[in-house]
Amino acid sequence: MLLYTIILFIGLLYFKIFRVRRQQEQLTLLQKSEGLISIVALLTLIIFGFMTLPWYEVLIALALSAVMASLIITTVQLGIFIDGKPLFKLSAVYRFMPILALLTIIGSVMSITPYYLG
Repeated sequence: MLLYTIILFIGLLYFKIFRVRRQQEQLTLLQKSEGLISIVALLTLIIFGFMTLPWYEVLIALALSAVMASLIITTVQLGIFIDGKPLFKLSAVYRFMPILALLTIIGSVMSITPYYLG
């Protein structure tokens, strides 16, 4: 359950960043394909959660993860300023997108395969 909720949070954080980046920049084909593979992995993870966990645990994990991801990205967008300079910029957050996508894909596979391999 712990790995499931962590990967769910990372996946939702990735898609919140992806949505913000899509609104601000033109995405390349590689970035779009990365997003497509990540969304398939995340949807598979959510479906797997509904199949193996009680439905209320999945919904609570989804709701809390979505709220936390939204608050994190909103905080970065509004900015935390120290001496008039932003502490984090969105361009710095964009650099973590491939890592978050990789964590989402690998984490989804690691969460699901123990149940099907025996």
